[in-house]
Amino acid sequence: MEAPDRRKYQRLRQSFQVHLFGTGLAHALEGTSVNVSQGGAFIKIKQWRSFQVNDQAIVAFSLPAEYTGQSKNIRLQGGAVITRVDPKNRGIVLEFTKNFKQFEPVPLPDVVGQS
Repeated sequence: MEAPDRRKYQRLRQSFQVHLFGTGLAHALEGTSVNVSQGGAFIKIKQWRSFQVNDQAIVAFSLPAEYTGQSKNIRLQGGAVITRVDPKNRGIVLEFTKNFKQFEPVPLPDVVGQS
């Protein structure tokens, strides 16, 4: 028998391109979301070893136009804290500092840490 899910927000299993800029990083690192909720996300990222629990990060999700109903792709950016580094699944778990729906749109080339 499976234990009930006690998460505060429902998770959307959706892959989006993600850019992360964290403590001690010279530039943003690219990953892919595995699941996202209003409160956090699991991000699969090759450089998962670059992060530690409690690191502060800025995360930017690239959302395709067909997903958002917009006329073009958009990017939403907000703050997060690393709550778990997951070597087995080669990724990190983020807790957002404010709900995902409160993330701010940014022009595609203007992600913090992107050149």
